[in-house]
Parts: sequence; C-alpha cells; structure tokens
Amino acid sequence: MGKVRIRSLQTAAALLIIALGILLYRQQTGPVEIEMALYSGNSWGIPQNFAYAIYDRAAEMYLADPENKNIHIKLKTGTMYNHYSEWLARLVLKGREPDIFLLVEEDFNTYASINLLQNLNGFIENDPDFDRNAYYQIALEAGVFNGNQYSLPISVVPSFMVVNKTLLSENNIVIDRENWNWDQFYEICRQLTRDSDGDGILDTFGIYGYNWHHAFYTNDRYLFHPDRPSIGFNNKRMTETVDFMKKMNKLNQGNIVRESDFDDGNTGFKIFNFSEYKVYGTYPYRILKYENFAWEALPLPEGPNGKSSSKLYTLQVGMSSRSKHKKEAFRFIQFLTNNRDFQHEVWKGTNTLPANRHVVNEIYSSNPEEREEMKILSFPLLNSIIQNSYVDPDFKWYASMDDFISQRMFQIVAQDLNTAKGVEHLREDIEKSLIEYR
Repeated sequence: MGKVRIRSLQTAAALLIIALGILLYRQQTGPVEIEMALYSGNSWGIPQNFAYAIYDRAAEMYLADPENKNIHIKLKTGTMYNHYSEWLARLVLKGREPDIFLLVEEDFNTYASINLLQNLNGFIENDPDFDRNAYYQIALEAGVFNGNQYSLPISVVPSFMVVNKTLLSENNIVIDRENWNWDQFYEICRQLTRDSDGDGILDTFGIYGYNWHHAFYTNDRYLFHPDRPSIGFNNKRMTETVDFMKKMNKLNQGNIVRESDFDDGNTGFKIFNFSEYKVYGTYPYRILKYENFAWEALPLPEGPNGKSSSKLYTLQVGMSSRSKHKKEAFRFIQFLTNNRDFQHEVWKGTNTLPANRHVVNEIYSSNPEEREEMKILSFPLLNSIIQNSYVDPDFKWYASMDDFISQRMFQIVAQDLNTAKGVEHLREDIEKSLIEYR
C-alpha cells in the first residue's frame, strides 16, 4: 500500500513538473506585448494629419514578418504634444510607463539622467544588423547623454530660412550667395525695412522669426560644452552676436514683425523648417500660403567667426529601463528607425525627413518629376544644412538655462545695455546657476 502511494506521489510530481514545463514554454513562446506611447503634434509647429497612421503602418509591416509572429504591438494614443510630458510623467510615477515611447525634447535629459531611459549601447553592440552609419550622425547625437546612446531617431526636421524672391526683385536686390554673411543679410533687411506707402508707419520688414540662437550658432559652435554642463561660448563671439541682434532690432523701430507680415508678402525672410517647406511647397497646400510671391530656401547667413548652422529637430524613440521585454522592444525601435522600407513610409506618410540617410539618397535619386512638383530642397543644399546643423546640449538643466539666457538677451538687446558688461555678467550668472543646479 505504501509503495502504491509513493508511486502516486512520484507520478503527481512528474505531472507537476511537466505542467510547469509546459507553462514555462508557453510563457517563453507565447505572445509578447510591446506598448508604445505616441503623441499628436510636434515641437516644430506643423500639424500632421492622421498623426498615428504611420505607427499603425509600422506595426502592420513589422508583424507581417514571420519572425515576429509572437509579438503584439499596442499603441497608446490620444495625447497632444503639449500635454504628453505630463501624461507620461504620471505613468512613470506609477511605474506603468510603456516599453517604448516617443520623447519630447525637453524630457530627454531628465529621463536619461534618472536612468528611466534604457542605455542602448549594449543592444547596439550585440546586434550584427545595426548600422550606425545609416543614420545622420547629428541625429544620433541628439539621443546621446553622457556619452551613451539612450534613444534613436525616427525622422529629422532641419531648419533654415526662406527668402521672398519677389519682394527682393521688386527692390532690385540680388543675394550674393558666395558671400552670404551677416553684413549682407543686415544690409538687405535695412533696405527692405521701410514705409512703402508714406503713412509714417513701417509696412515692409527684413525678417520674421530670427532670434539670438540663430545668430549665436552662426558665429560660435557651442553654447555649452558638448560633454559636460559648463559654458562653451567665447565672450568675444557672444559680444558680436549681441551687437548684431541690437542692429537687427533697431531696424524695426519698435514694431513687432508678425508671421502674417511674411505671409502677405511684406517681409524678405522667414525662419523655416523642413516640415513647413514640404507642406506649403507642395500642391495643393501651396495655394493656402505664400501663393502671391515666389520663395525658396536659403541657409542662415554666416557670422564673422562662424559658419551657417541651424537647429536640427529630431523625432526620438526610447525604451523604458523597466521594460520586461527589452530585447523585443529594441528590435521594434531598430525597425522604426533603420528599416529602409519603413523609412520610405516615413517620407510618404509624414512631413518629416527619414533619419536613414541611405533612404534619403534613394528618394532624391529617383522620381525627378515628383521632386520638381514637390519643390523639395535641392539635395546638395539639404545635405549641407543637415551636416552643419546643431542639436541642443544634453545636460539635465539645459531647458531652464536656455530660458534664463533668452530673458537676459532680451534685456540687453531691448534696453540697449552695454554689450561687453552684459555678456560678462551673463557668463557669471550662468556659472553661478550651474553650481546651484549641481
């Protein structure tokens, strides 16, 4: 009787082991759900119709691969860009953030510094299919924090300026592109800023949207050191920047130049970005804006000690360090950012430029008639703008420091304070603030 009981226990134990094995197998081979958080809108100000459609397409394409048959992609949508940071922060505090998520630019440094974002270096190094050279280098740098890669770019949006060719032609002004610098830019703006109808009120202007960032990065390279939170600008070059902004500010005689002034054809230049150019440079959207004058893209004019440089906006995606499916999450991130077929979909389905530069090369080397119809920037100009672009510094307190500098710049320029002393005091105050932040 005892032997029978022992055999029964042994049988039960064996069945239990088999059941546990089956359960474990199912857990290992069963569906893995990857959550991805999305927002609608962007930081460069151009709405995207059907904002989530491109990610539906990504999931469809990714899951069509038999290797991904056990993956389920869940998209968390419905949040506007302006509310996304707060929405995501609440999930983070509850420990319920998705496996991967789009990153608002101002959040990247914070999430990387508190180790919420997964360091991707190990995944990149161990993935034989990962091609670092396929990305625009400056776009990769936007996802680097303290020397480590924490996010990857899905797409990029370079910025530049556009010129109202009609207005310049009417005023017999020709741009010398070989010497496109501050002096020539200022002189053209000076000639355009005037009272054209004799009523004593300025009604044509030089430029809309130009601020100290545009001047600074065309005359100096680093506002802060790229590898540490310390001042990177040269006082002499910053002084030149402030003096130039004072000259530009005085042209308008206290008048505020509005976007409508450019839209109506009464302003020579406007700061633009690729999304805006792609939308309003194509039919039928080009009949909605800027239809009463000819316009084209230009790089920003060079300062006396710098070169043309403008900000590169990027759409970055990162992974939660608390994700339970990191291997699968990284594979989907790589698909979004580097798969050529999907990157072509980014071009067709959004107002942005693919982050995969090989795909951009393919786009520009095919369908010349389509490119002409879309009035997209010439390939040499586009490449030059991207290669000379900058991305904002990556330390945690940069957004606060940038706001502080902008306020001080406004005071120095608007109140016409002594430039040299203003820059010296600005540097001292920045250094004090950095010490306090640390």
